[in-house]
Order: sequence, then structure tokens, then C-alpha cells
Amino acid sequence: MNQETILLIDDEVSIRDSLSSFLRDEGYRVLTAENGKAGLDIFFNQPVDLVLTDLRMPVMDGIDVMTAIHSHDPDIPMIVVSGAGKKQDVIKALQMGAKDYITKPVSDLFMILRLVSTVLETRRLVLENRKYRRQLEKSEHRYRTITQQIAEGVFTVDARENLTFANPAFCRMTGFSRDRLCTMNLMELSTPDSFSLILKQTQARKNGITGRYEIQLVNIDGIPVHVELACSPMHDGQNHYAGAIAVVRDITKIIELKKKYQKFLRQAPHGEKHTIAICANCKSIRKENQNWQQVEEFFSHLIFSHGICPDCCQKLYPDIDLDDIIEN
Repeated sequence: MNQETILLIDDEVSIRDSLSSFLRDEGYRVLTAENGKAGLDIFFNQPVDLVLTDLRMPVMDGIDVMTAIHSHDPDIPMIVVSGAGKKQDVIKALQMGAKDYITKPVSDLFMILRLVSTVLETRRLVLENRKYRRQLEKSEHRYRTITQQIAEGVFTVDARENLTFANPAFCRMTGFSRDRLCTMNLMELSTPDSFSLILKQTQARKNGITGRYEIQLVNIDGIPVHVELACSPMHDGQNHYAGAIAVVRDITKIIELKKKYQKFLRQAPHGEKHTIAICANCKSIRKENQNWQQVEEFFSHLIFSHGICPDCCQKLYPDIDLDDIIEN
């Protein structure tokens, strides 16, 4: 972890020396200034994580210092360590972003240390959360850019099955605009049986299980659209189930082709009555009793004589005149 820097602004040498020495011993980097103007010169030229300042100082008082710092970076935490000030000074200091107001003389340095640690820890959490949100927004922007371009439909839902995002492909698939879809629940967009299946799948997704299943959506014209969903769970920052993202493939044509194929199988003849099954390898013939018999044995009741047909004769002996042979 980087060493955190504290800017200590106070016109009292004893306060600067004792407090800065104590905080350095606790591992902090401490910069000191004897008045407000010198403190601002350091602040605008050095990275600072926390400002400890007095209010009553020569050249420039603490309120002016805090005003300048707050205007430049409202997120910089400040703690006032000053003498018993007026009520208006305390209110003004808190308005300028002061996390606390400690009155002098300071008798308990460890109390200041605890306060400094708490304020800096809060600052770290704020910065980490901000960084995380920036990364999340960047990832979401990239994800949305990708989903806008892919051919498959993509949508997201919250934990109650309300649609929160739909890409152009899913809009074309359903016929609804993105704005309209984002006001709908999946119950409105699917058949009753399909929504029952969706709810069962949601229970599985709450346990972190990714699912792939087929349902029927209903498009803007009330026509069922057969789709295949590939759904993955989404979680919030506390790892609680927050909804799902689904990639949608329109399989309506595939379903129609399957139905046509099944219809063909039901109507197609089971085979010609006089068809004979012959082995493609050994040329054996399957008999009606399902036994296989050699082709020679199968035709053993027939008498064959050897000869050659006219077509083969013409191919094998093209110079022979078949008319002469037939006449003779």
C-alpha cells in the first residue's frame, strides 16, 4: 500500500513538531506549513490524502484554506485542530468538508490517531468504490456495444423477471421496441407454460447454475416464437442474486422442420413389398425369415445358361457386325 500523506497546517511550532513527529512514527508521510498560504502552496504541488489545519493563523486563516481546498477537490478530507472557536467557525468548517473539530490543547494524541485512521480508511473505501464503479461502467459500455452488434438476441432481467435491457436483435425477434420491452415482465412476453419453466430455471440460477432451455415467447402480433435461451446469473456487490443475462436464439424454423420431418416419417411407406435386401459387402440376400443366404444358393432353383447380351457384345467386340451373327 502507498504511504498516505497528511498535510499539517498550524502556526504553533510545538503543535507542528509534536503532532508531525507522532504521525510519522505511525507510518504516515507528513508535510507541515506554518500558515494557510504556505499550506496551499504545498497542497497544490504535492499529493495529499488528508489535511489537518488550525483556523486562526496569520497570512491566511483556516476557513480560507478549507474553502480553497474544498473548491479544488471536495473529496479531500479535512480535520480542524484549533482553539475554542466561535460557533459560526465550527459550522463553517464542517460545511467546508471538515470531518471533525478538535479543540486545543490536544492532550490525547492517540485520539487524533484513531480519528485520522478512520477518516483515511473511509477515503480509501470511497476511492475504491469509485474506481470499481468506473470499471463497471466501462465494462457495461463494452458489453452493451458488443451486444448491439451480435446476431443473437440478448436481454437482461432483474430478480423479479422484469426486463432491464434488450439488444436490437431481440427487439427484432419480438417486434417490440427496447423502451417497451424495458417496461415488461417475462410473464407478459411468454406463454404460461414457458413462464413456469422460466421460474424453475430462476431458482437454479439463484444457486449459481447456468441454464440452457427452450421456451415460447409471444411477439407483438401474438404469434409464438420458439427460442432457445442460454441464461447466466448476475449478482450485486454483496454477491446476492440480482437477475440474469440471456442469449436468445430463434429456433422457430428448426421446430417447423422437425415437425415436417416427423410428419414425413409417419406418412412415408415402410418399404416396397418386393424389395430384397442385399449385403453391400458379401452380396448375401436377406430372406423373409431374416436369415442371410448366399446369392448363388438363393437362386439355386433357377437354371442359368451363359451368354452375352448384345450391348455387352458391342462394347467388348466393336468390330463384329451383330446383324451378320444374328442372320447366321
